[in-house]
Amino acid sequence: MKNIIEISNLKKAFKNKVVLNNLNLDIKEGERVAIMGANGCGKTTLVEMIAQFNNPDKGTIKINLEGNIKNEIGIQLQTGDWPAGITPLDMLAFYRSIYPKFTKEWENTIADVFDIKEFIKTPLKKLSGGQKQRFNAMISVMNNPKIVILDELTTGLDMELQYKITDFFRENVKKSKQTLLLVSHHPEEVEILCDRIIIIKDGGIFFDKKISAVIKKYGSVRDLMNLFFKGELK
Repeated sequence: MKNIIEISNLKKAFKNKVVLNNLNLDIKEGERVAIMGANGCGKTTLVEMIAQFNNPDKGTIKINLEGNIKNEIGIQLQTGDWPAGITPLDMLAFYRSIYPKFTKEWENTIADVFDIKEFIKTPLKKLSGGQKQRFNAMISVMNNPKIVILDELTTGLDMELQYKITDFFRENVKKSKQTLLLVSHHPEEVEILCDRIIIIKDGGIFFDKKISAVIKKYGSVRDLMNLFFKGELK
Protein backbone atom coordinates (compact mmCIF):
# COMPACT_ATOMS: atom_id res chain seq x y z
CA MET A 1 0.00 0.00 0.00
CA LYS A 2 1.41 3.38 -1.02
CA ASN A 3 2.18 6.31 1.24
CA ILE A 4 -0.54 8.95 0.92
CA ILE A 5 1.33 11.41 3.18
CA GLU A 6 5.13 11.77 3.36
CA ILE A 7 6.61 14.26 5.85
CA SER A 8 10.35 14.93 5.91
CA ASN A 9 12.46 17.02 8.31
CA LEU A 10 9.51 19.21 9.28
CA LYS A 11 10.14 22.29 11.39
CA LYS A 12 7.68 24.90 12.64
CA ALA A 13 8.21 27.70 15.14
CA PHE A 14 6.01 30.49 16.44
CA LYS A 15 8.14 33.50 17.35
CA ASN A 16 10.87 32.03 19.54
CA LYS A 17 9.10 28.76 20.37
CA VAL A 18 9.97 25.73 18.23
CA VAL A 19 6.90 23.49 18.13
CA LEU A 20 7.96 20.85 15.62
CA ASN A 21 11.58 20.09 14.88
CA ASN A 22 12.92 17.62 12.32
CA LEU A 23 9.69 15.59 12.38
CA ASN A 24 9.49 12.68 9.93
CA LEU A 25 6.32 10.68 9.30
CA ASP A 26 4.84 8.48 6.56
CA ILE A 27 1.15 7.56 6.51
CA LYS A 28 -0.17 4.86 4.21
CA GLU A 29 -3.37 5.09 2.22
CA GLY A 30 -6.28 3.84 4.32
CA GLU A 31 -4.46 4.04 7.66
CA ARG A 32 -6.30 5.45 10.65
CA VAL A 33 -3.73 7.29 12.75
CA ALA A 34 -4.17 8.83 16.21
CA ILE A 35 -1.93 11.78 17.05
CA MET A 36 -1.46 12.21 20.79
CA GLY A 37 0.80 14.02 23.24
CA ALA A 38 0.80 16.79 25.83
CA ASN A 39 -0.99 20.09 25.30
CA GLY A 40 1.05 22.39 23.10
CA CYS A 41 3.23 19.63 21.63
CA GLY A 42 2.27 20.50 18.05
CA LYS A 43 -0.57 18.09 17.23
CA THR A 44 -2.92 20.71 15.78
CA THR A 45 -0.04 22.54 14.12
CA LEU A 46 0.93 19.32 12.33
CA VAL A 47 -2.53 18.53 10.96
CA GLU A 48 -3.13 22.14 9.90
CA MET A 49 0.06 21.98 7.81
CA ILE A 50 -1.01 18.64 6.31
CA ALA A 51 -4.32 20.30 5.38
CA GLN A 52 -2.36 23.18 3.80
CA PHE A 53 -3.76 25.77 6.19
CA ASN A 54 -0.24 26.62 7.28
CA ASN A 55 3.26 26.24 5.89
CA PRO A 56 6.33 24.68 7.53
CA ASP A 57 9.40 26.78 8.19
CA LYS A 58 11.55 23.93 6.88
CA GLY A 59 11.00 20.46 5.50
CA THR A 60 8.35 19.05 3.17
CA ILE A 61 4.87 17.58 3.28
CA LYS A 62 3.99 15.53 0.21
CA ILE A 63 0.38 14.50 -0.41
CA ASN A 64 0.25 11.72 -2.99
CA LEU A 65 -3.10 12.49 -4.56
CA GLU A 66 -4.06 13.62 -8.03
CA GLY A 67 -6.21 16.60 -8.96
CA ASN A 68 -7.23 19.32 -6.52
CA ILE A 69 -5.61 18.14 -3.30
CA LYS A 70 -7.50 20.61 -1.10
CA ASN A 71 -10.80 19.10 -2.24
CA GLU A 72 -9.60 15.69 -1.06
CA ILE A 73 -8.67 16.78 2.48
CA GLY A 74 -11.49 17.34 4.95
CA ILE A 75 -10.58 18.85 8.30
CA GLN A 76 -12.59 19.46 11.46
CA LEU A 77 -11.04 22.33 13.36
CA GLN A 78 -11.58 23.09 17.03
CA THR A 79 -12.85 26.57 16.20
CA GLY A 80 -14.40 28.33 13.24
CA ASP A 81 -14.22 31.95 12.13
CA TRP A 82 -17.25 32.88 10.05
CA PRO A 83 -18.68 36.19 8.82
CA ALA A 84 -21.48 37.70 10.92
CA GLY A 85 -24.94 36.42 10.03
CA ILE A 86 -23.82 33.31 8.15
CA THR A 87 -25.87 30.24 9.09
CA PRO A 88 -25.25 26.51 8.61
CA LEU A 89 -27.92 26.63 5.89
CA ASP A 90 -25.89 29.25 4.03
CA MET A 91 -22.73 27.18 4.36
CA LEU A 92 -24.43 24.05 3.06
CA ALA A 93 -25.63 25.90 -0.04
CA PHE A 94 -22.09 27.19 -0.61
CA TYR A 95 -20.52 23.75 -0.26
CA ARG A 96 -23.07 22.22 -2.65
CA SER A 97 -22.03 24.80 -5.25
CA ILE A 98 -18.31 23.96 -5.10
CA TYR A 99 -18.14 20.25 -4.19
CA PRO A 100 -19.47 17.86 -6.85
CA LYS A 101 -19.59 14.93 -4.41
CA PHE A 102 -21.70 16.88 -1.91
CA THR A 103 -25.13 15.73 -3.07
CA LYS A 104 -28.45 16.48 -1.42
CA GLU A 105 -28.75 12.83 -0.42
CA TRP A 106 -25.35 12.87 1.31
CA GLU A 107 -26.24 16.19 2.97
CA ASN A 108 -29.41 14.69 4.45
CA THR A 109 -27.45 11.69 5.73
CA ILE A 110 -24.76 13.64 7.54
CA ALA A 111 -27.16 16.38 8.73
CA ASP A 112 -29.01 13.64 10.60
CA VAL A 113 -25.81 12.09 12.01
CA PHE A 114 -24.52 15.41 13.34
CA ASP A 115 -27.99 16.56 14.42
CA ILE A 116 -27.71 20.09 12.99
CA LYS A 117 -31.38 20.63 12.14
CA GLU A 118 -32.07 22.33 15.47
CA PHE A 119 -29.63 25.17 14.67
CA ILE A 120 -29.47 25.11 10.87
CA LYS A 121 -30.84 28.67 10.60
CA THR A 122 -28.94 30.08 13.59
CA PRO A 123 -25.96 32.35 12.85
CA LEU A 124 -22.78 30.33 13.26
CA LYS A 125 -21.28 32.89 15.62
CA LYS A 126 -24.19 32.31 18.03
CA LEU A 127 -23.81 28.54 18.25
CA SER A 128 -22.79 26.86 21.49
CA GLY A 129 -19.42 25.12 21.73
CA GLY A 130 -20.99 21.69 21.21
CA GLN A 131 -23.00 22.90 18.21
CA LYS A 132 -19.89 24.38 16.60
CA GLN A 133 -18.07 21.12 17.23
CA ARG A 134 -20.79 19.14 15.47
CA PHE A 135 -20.94 21.46 12.49
CA ASN A 136 -17.15 21.54 12.13
CA ALA A 137 -17.07 17.73 12.22
CA MET A 138 -19.76 17.61 9.54
CA ILE A 139 -17.73 19.97 7.33
CA SER A 140 -14.84 17.47 7.35
CA VAL A 141 -16.88 14.90 5.40
CA MET A 142 -19.05 17.12 3.20
CA ASN A 143 -17.07 16.19 0.09
CA ASN A 144 -16.38 12.61 1.27
CA PRO A 145 -12.63 13.31 0.87
CA LYS A 146 -9.71 10.88 0.62
CA ILE A 147 -8.13 12.23 3.83
CA VAL A 148 -10.21 13.07 6.92
CA ILE A 149 -8.63 15.07 9.75
CA LEU A 150 -10.43 15.30 13.09
CA ASP A 151 -9.22 17.51 15.93
CA GLU A 152 -10.83 16.66 19.30
CA LEU A 153 -13.87 15.09 17.64
CA THR A 154 -16.12 14.53 20.64
CA THR A 155 -15.04 17.32 22.99
CA GLY A 156 -18.07 19.16 24.35
CA LEU A 157 -20.64 16.65 23.05
CA ASP A 158 -23.16 14.78 25.18
CA MET A 159 -22.68 11.03 25.48
CA GLU A 160 -25.41 10.05 23.02
CA LEU A 161 -23.94 12.23 20.28
CA GLN A 162 -20.43 11.01 21.06
CA TYR A 163 -21.50 7.43 20.35
CA LYS A 164 -23.51 8.39 17.27
CA ILE A 165 -20.76 10.44 15.66
CA THR A 166 -17.96 8.02 16.59
CA ASP A 167 -19.93 5.13 15.06
CA PHE A 168 -20.48 7.16 11.89
CA PHE A 169 -16.78 7.87 11.41
CA ARG A 170 -15.76 4.30 12.24
CA GLU A 171 -18.11 2.92 9.58
CA ASN A 172 -17.74 5.63 6.92
CA VAL A 173 -13.93 5.79 6.98
CA LYS A 174 -13.71 2.03 6.40
CA LYS A 175 -16.52 1.97 3.81
CA SER A 176 -15.05 4.87 1.83
CA LYS A 177 -11.44 3.63 2.28
CA GLN A 178 -10.41 7.00 3.68
CA THR A 179 -7.22 7.86 5.49
CA LEU A 180 -7.97 9.22 8.98
CA LEU A 181 -5.87 11.48 11.19
CA LEU A 182 -7.32 11.91 14.66
CA VAL A 183 -5.99 14.40 17.19
CA SER A 184 -7.41 13.26 20.51
CA HIS A 185 -7.06 13.24 24.29
CA HIS A 186 -9.51 10.34 24.63
CA PRO A 187 -7.85 6.89 24.65
CA GLU A 188 -11.10 4.97 24.18
CA GLU A 189 -11.97 7.08 21.12
CA VAL A 190 -8.54 6.27 19.70
CA GLU A 191 -9.05 2.52 20.16
CA ILE A 192 -12.42 2.68 18.39
CA LEU A 193 -11.37 4.80 15.42
CA CYS A 194 -7.68 4.13 14.81
CA ASP A 195 -5.30 1.31 13.96
CA ARG A 196 -2.06 3.22 14.67
CA ILE A 197 -0.94 5.72 17.30
CA ILE A 198 1.87 8.25 17.28
CA ILE A 199 2.92 10.41 20.22
CA ILE A 200 4.65 13.74 19.65
CA LYS A 201 7.24 14.91 22.16
CA ASP A 202 10.04 17.49 21.95
CA GLY A 203 9.04 18.40 18.39
CA GLY A 204 9.32 14.89 16.92
CA ILE A 205 7.77 11.44 16.85
CA PHE A 206 8.44 9.88 20.25
CA PHE A 207 6.27 6.76 19.84
CA ASP A 208 4.78 5.02 16.80
CA LYS A 209 2.99 1.66 17.05
CA LYS A 210 -0.06 -0.25 15.84
CA ILE A 211 -2.99 -0.09 18.26
CA SER A 212 -3.09 -3.90 18.35
CA ALA A 213 0.55 -3.97 19.50
CA VAL A 214 -0.16 -1.30 22.14
CA ILE A 215 -3.06 -3.29 23.59
CA LYS A 216 -1.02 -6.50 23.57
CA LYS A 217 1.93 -4.92 25.39
CA TYR A 218 0.35 -2.25 27.60
CA GLY A 219 -3.28 -3.39 27.98
CA SER A 220 -4.90 -0.26 26.53
CA VAL A 221 -4.15 3.14 25.02
CA ARG A 222 -5.11 4.69 28.36
CA ASP A 223 -2.46 2.63 30.15
CA LEU A 224 0.08 3.60 27.49
CA MET A 225 -0.64 7.31 27.90
CA ASN A 226 -0.55 6.98 31.68
CA LEU A 227 3.01 5.68 31.39
CA PHE A 228 3.86 8.45 28.93
CA PHE A 229 2.68 11.26 31.20
CA LYS A 230 4.48 9.69 34.17
CA GLY A 231 7.67 9.74 32.13
CA GLU A 232 7.93 5.95 32.30
CA LEU A 233 7.36 5.17 28.61
CA LYS A 234 10.61 4.29 26.89
